[in-house]
Amino acid sequence: MTKIKHHASQNLYECAYLLAKGFKLNGKEETGQKVTIFLEGDGIADEVLRYYNGGLVSAKKFTDAYRTLKDYVFER
Repeated sequence: MTKIKHHASQNLYECAYLLAKGFKLNGKEETGQKVTIFLEGDGIADEVLRYYNGGLVSAKKFTDAYRTLKDYVFER
């Protein structure tokens, strides 16, 4: 397992997967119309690789995390 604890992404689905896996939101940065979401937690880099290689997560957790992120991204 790698020691990387922080991750930034503009991919809402990737971030929802990570949030559903138990990683914590650590902020956002808005640049024009793009929003970068920051997450943190031990082993996050390994979990990002799992996401892109077909990692699984509960559908309920994923949809809840996705809704949470949408609210978070669009709050002013």
